[in-house]
Amino acid sequence: MADRKIRLLYVDDEIAYQNIFRREMGEDKRFHIDTVSDGFSAIEKLEKQPVDIVLTDLSMPGMDGIELLKKIQQHWPEIFVLILTGVNSAEEAVRAMKAGAYDYILKPFDFTTLQMQLEKLIQHLSLLDKETDAENVPRFEQLIGRTPSMYELFEGIRRTAATNATVLIRGESGTGKELVAAAVHARSSRQNRIFVPVNCASLTESLINSALFGHEKGAFSGADKRKIGFFEHADGGTIFLDEIGDIPITTQIALLRVLELGTFQRVGGTETIRVDTRIICATNKDLEAEMRAKTFREDLYYRLNVVTLNVPPLRERASDIPPLATYFLSKFSRLHNKNITAISSNAQHLLNLYHWPGNVRELANAIERAVIFCTGGLLEVEHLPEELRPKQPASQDTATTAMASNTSSLPEIEEAVIRKVLTSKNWNISHAAEALGIARGTLYGKIRTYDIKKSVNAAKQEK
Repeated sequence: MADRKIRLLYVDDEIAYQNIFRREMGEDKRFHIDTVSDGFSAIEKLEKQPVDIVLTDLSMPGMDGIELLKKIQQHWPEIFVLILTGVNSAEEAVRAMKAGAYDYILKPFDFTTLQMQLEKLIQHLSLLDKETDAENVPRFEQLIGRTPSMYELFEGIRRTAATNATVLIRGESGTGKELVAAAVHARSSRQNRIFVPVNCASLTESLINSALFGHEKGAFSGADKRKIGFFEHADGGTIFLDEIGDIPITTQIALLRVLELGTFQRVGGTETIRVDTRIICATNKDLEAEMRAKTFREDLYYRLNVVTLNVPPLRERASDIPPLATYFLSKFSRLHNKNITAISSNAQHLLNLYHWPGNVRELANAIERAVIFCTGGLLEVEHLPEELRPKQPASQDTATTAMASNTSSLPEIEEAVIRKVLTSKNWNISHAAEALGIARGTLYGKIRTYDIKKSVNAAKQEK
């Protein structure tokens, strides 16, 4: 971003706040600042000159901040949105975060806090590719993400890529762990050498050693000639071992030797082969539990776990859903010879509400299905898979049900969301606060306000 100023659009119906913002932030020469008084004027401004960051008040006449956020998501998914809200409207801020805001700031705001938040956003912007693709969605390599948790991942990739350290990527199925591995390789000194992805779960126990390390002629029945394994192919480059938690103990021993000495032997061979291969692994399993169960070697775990990169699930990064949906819409429209230009606001709202157990892979599949069934130029609610539509399944969890219900009050929604996140994070306050997009102190206050107690089971598990 050093080659141009960062464009900020400040939206607030209170002229006094506009003036204060201009006065306090105008001295920072990195910014080009525009201010408008309502959501409609903001849309007009964006149609003429898209910006990098929009800061919008939540409560405004005509079009409130949430509605403006939805419009921006639909037409300019690359823009980061910060929501400004009064200190007595924290439940509204939670609603904004669930609608896809990057973060929220309480008014009257402390400009030190605001500048710190903008500084983090600037760093996030600087990591993204300057040239966007046909979907106008900025990326970090092939990864799309504009939430704080994805910024942390991008920064981790950037720092790790410059080294030769072994990397362990952790995350749920469908979160894009292979794309993370490819990004580490692409940013490394090995970028012009081969990248070899291997799905360990797809290899049978009897053949995995041969696949990874190769075999000699006659090593076993059917081995009619020498075969070079994945590690030899990856010499000088990077090998990505996906589903590392599924490899058998015998293979773990051989892999440990590669990590420690850089050598191995082909199956049925006696020659010691040396390779210079960077190893990146990924798993959606609890490797610590696998170690306790004696199905994963402790010494291998510590050799693999030099650097850990955590890929957040899609449900914890709501503001990434619109740009991802836009990207997949364009991709599958081209693939299936369709001319679908946008996702309707109602359809996007349902995409934002859904809990995405299959993560980004499930979102991609949902958009592809919708594209196939869409006959016009706008993707509508009726084109989405049935599980995303308004009639929610009976098995839906309490928090999501409360969010989808028109009869639930905003405090009820906020309480349900906080309870759900605390449970999912095992009452780790720091992790829960990050997932909710609020400060730890704010979360403590909410816990007291709603008298949220840790369950007996959770307390027992801690002991």
